[in-house]
Amino acid sequence: MKIAISLLILTIASGVAGPRSLADVPRDAPGKPIAHEVHDGYFVSNKFEPKSPASFVIIQNRKRFDTVFGVAFVMGDKSNRLKPDAFKSRMVIGAIKRGPAHSTYKVASVTVQKSTLYLSYEAKSGVPGSATFACPLIVSVPKGKYAAVVFVENEKPVKTVALK
Repeated sequence: MKIAISLLILTIASGVAGPRSLADVPRDAPGKPIAHEVHDGYFVSNKFEPKSPASFVIIQNRKRFDTVFGVAFVMGDKSNRLKPDAFKSRMVIGAIKRGPAHSTYKVASVTVQKSTLYLSYEAKSGVPGSATFACPLIVSVPKGKYAAVVFVENEKPVKTVALK
């Protein structure tokens, strides 16, 4: 019995069969770390899924990016925005939280195992108020032959998005 349980844990942790559901994904993002860059200085378009409390996107070209995000200019801006030609070699993974409080993010890791990309991050919400916020996490990674992206928020898998 102990051997069977150990083999099951080893199989799930190694991702031999790949995650079949969010319950099969280990809490700590498995796989090999990959280079990533976090971007800021953008707002979420009020036309993009405005009624959804959360959105998860994978964007592979500038035209699609510009329909989801807009540039937010402020005085003394030192935001890390995407380079104009970023989509030649990179793609964007985005998580958006909407609600009565401002949300902040901290990326823990971006890893790849087999053809699955894992974005692991911490998300914190502020004190709710009377305003409504749409707060994005925008991460760019090198383009690759990925079959899916798993979003792991606060050590819990929250969404798997299949790529075409």
